[in-house]
Amino acid sequence: MKIIFYMPFKKEIELSGNKTVKQLAQELNFSLESHVVLKNGKMVTPDELIKDEDTVEVLSAISGG
Repeated sequence: MKIIFYMPFKKEIELSGNKTVKQLAQELNFSLESHVVLKNGKMVTPDELIKDEDTVEVLSAISGG
C-alpha cells in the first residue's frame, strides 16, 4: 500500500500486508484523534481494512494559522 503523509510536508512510503487503520496508526506512530485517514480518496474509520493495492492519505486534523 502507498501511504502519503501531509504533516506538514508531503512524504510517501510503501508498506505491505493488510491491516486496519488502527493498526496502521500504531505501526506508524500517529494519533487517530488528531489525524484524518483517507483510503482511495474516502474517509475511513479505525476498523476499516486497508489492502496492499490501496492508497492511504494521512492528514493532520489540526492546522495553525
